[in-house]
Amino acid sequence: MVKLPRKIRIFYSLGQLGWSILAGIIGTWLVYFYLPPAESGINVVIPQDSVFMGVTMIGVIMGFNTLINSLTDLWVASRSDRSKHRLGRRTPFLRRSALPCAVMLVCIFVVPFQDGIHTFNSIWLFILLPLYSVAFTFYVIPYTALLSELGRSTEDRIDLSTYISVTWFLGLIIATFAPNIWEIVMTVFDIPKTAAIQWTFAGLAAIAFILMLIPGYTIDENKYGFTHATSLDVKSSVKSILQNKDFRSFLTSELGYWFTNTFFQSSLVYYITVLARQKETDVGVIVAAVGVLSFLLYPLVNRLSKRYGKKKLMIVSFVFLIVSFIYIALMGMLPFDGFIQLIPIIILSAVTSAISGILPNAIIADCAVYDASSSGENKEALYFGVRSFITKFGSALSVILLPTLLAIGNSVHNDSGIRISVIVAAFVALLSLLAFLKYDEKKISASPLPIGNLDAQEPTHHA
Repeated sequence: MVKLPRKIRIFYSLGQLGWSILAGIIGTWLVYFYLPPAESGINVVIPQDSVFMGVTMIGVIMGFNTLINSLTDLWVASRSDRSKHRLGRRTPFLRRSALPCAVMLVCIFVVPFQDGIHTFNSIWLFILLPLYSVAFTFYVIPYTALLSELGRSTEDRIDLSTYISVTWFLGLIIATFAPNIWEIVMTVFDIPKTAAIQWTFAGLAAIAFILMLIPGYTIDENKYGFTHATSLDVKSSVKSILQNKDFRSFLTSELGYWFTNTFFQSSLVYYITVLARQKETDVGVIVAAVGVLSFLLYPLVNRLSKRYGKKKLMIVSFVFLIVSFIYIALMGMLPFDGFIQLIPIIILSAVTSAISGILPNAIIADCAVYDASSSGENKEALYFGVRSFITKFGSALSVILLPTLLAIGNSVHNDSGIRISVIVAAFVALLSLLAFLKYDEKKISASPLPIGNLDAQEPTHHA
């Protein structure tokens, strides 16, 4: 295989920057936009009260969206793995799905009736959010599968994961700085806050679209990847994947991690504006601070994971995650207030983000390569697809439960719902840690044969 040059690594990581902007907008601002605090100044356009057993309308919509979308992950992954397109198994998907992702994200935040609560607004969101998520899946699953092919060793996969972790966090930072942008838009164009938010998201979506096209048009899979399609159907592939007990342990930990991660990302604005009594514009500042500190830790995580293994650092990440939720539950009741309360969150989150931002993708790629070297079948996309299915299921549980808890109290005068939610998240994070302890890293990382060499061995076997 041709050695992967640095420019291709950069082109690949820019696609992550694009879809991270879109994911950051949805993850950080969707719940806040449709379940806004009374003092936010954002128009209320869908019902805010419980609609079913304590679950709010936005919780119902997001839960349904995530469950439906998770069912498409395996289908998309199988289509990518079995693709025989002349350009490869991944890049054609990237080219076709970038535009629908960007357009539908904008539509999610522009409901038909913007002057008040209307039934059709809920229907609109109920339809558009799943459509966006399916288009998003058509991009992300083939994109992440490329990591297994471009990285020819576990060290290479750690390096590639580091690249995309950097751009992932840059995308999240850009998304969380949206309030700073819409404040400028409100001032310059003298428009209401809701409209300013919509124009801000439209501009960010346009930037994301351009970035998402870059890997699709700059990476030659026939030169740098491995285009041999698997012969297995989706059912057989998934069954084969789930027979790996170490990957099952990892998936269980991912289920809990993404449950808690969705809690954290969707609630961050509440932690800052309600518990710490800071402004919306401080959300971007906090995320940027976490990002900068994480970037400084990336080289250390990269080196330590190669020296001591990925498992030990992942354990550290879970411990810091648990501690961070316990601390958040105490915010506002500590003997200091203001912005200072947020400094421990920056430190704890930076360590967790630096580790969990790099290593999980490398672990999945290791598992996919180990499988390919053992079975002779290349199921890289399905490994990421199964992981995506599990993480979205965890996110679905989170987005169903979180609005229900926040409805108990999500304002400065009643923050009980926020505090209850972080205790729940801390407990789930502990269960995730216990599940991950069963992962056998030594076996999975034991010098598997490169995927690109499988075909090269076939004449020997036939002989």
